Amino acid sequence: MISWIILLIFSFLLACGQTAIQDKKTNTKNDSIQTAKTEKQLTKEERRRQIERENRIDSLRFELALKDALKIAQKAFKTENYTKQYEFYPDDSSYAINIEIAIGLLFKDKQKYFLLRRHVPWATYLDLYKINDKKAEKVIEREQGGMTYIRDTIFDVNGDEHEDFIVHWYPSSGCCRRNVYNVYLNQPDKGNFTQDYEFINPTFSPKEKIIRGVQYGHPGEVGLYKYKWNGLQVDTIEFIYPDVNNKGQFIQTKKVTYSPSENDGVVLKIVPKEYQNIESYEWFIDF
Repeated sequence: MISWIILLIFSFLLACGQTAIQDKKTNTKNDSIQTAKTEKQLTKEERRRQIERENRIDSLRFELALKDALKIAQKAFKTENYTKQYEFYPDDSSYAINIEIAIGLLFKDKQKYFLLRRHVPWATYLDLYKINDKKAEKVIEREQGGMTYIRDTIFDVNGDEHEDFIVHWYPSSGCCRRNVYNVYLNQPDKGNFTQDYEFINPTFSPKEKIIRGVQYGHPGEVGLYKYKWNGLQVDTIEFIYPDVNNKGQFIQTKKVTYSPSENDGVVLKIVPKEYQNIESYEWFIDF
């Protein structure tokens, strides 16, 4: 009897010990998981702070580069024409800021302008200023990120005999042809420029006040468009799409239409000649 009691007590103690060991293992495992989570959270927090710190440093570098460019440009404000290209290296920077300065009657009118470009590995910054005596007033400011900048240019886009500012860029992702132009219309009577108008794959015809172009999409599906300037407004004239049901036939519509059929507009057997020489026309017709 006594032996049986002793055996029972021993079994009870052994079970308690195993439970304690198991609980300890479980607690240790939970503590390890919690510690790992805490370390991961700290890593995210540290990374966030690092990004914020790098952004602040970059902002200070751009500010230094801007001040340096303005200092150089201001000395040339009274000259008829001035251009300069150079690299600016902030003391603590591992990269150069490529700076371009252009000063003169850039828009072929009586107003003198100062155009500043700042190129860094991940973006291009464009600033356009009016010059009055020794003072510069900013009229356009643009950041073109993601290494998408191609060029900027100046010409009369809308046929009002005032030269405008145009930025040409190309997105870094996407399936199809997408040359993008952002147009800032010159308003010399107001002494400023409009907000930008954006066009995809356009061909500008200032004499007609017309913009023709190819929409964004796959060949065989994408349409042609035709817009017209109406003062500061852009009116839609028409769209022309391939007829998805009849190869070699086209549908003319007044609105954006996906996969149009004969019931959605006017049937055309050929594309009007006015479109056949526009930029990217081969993208539309190649199907």
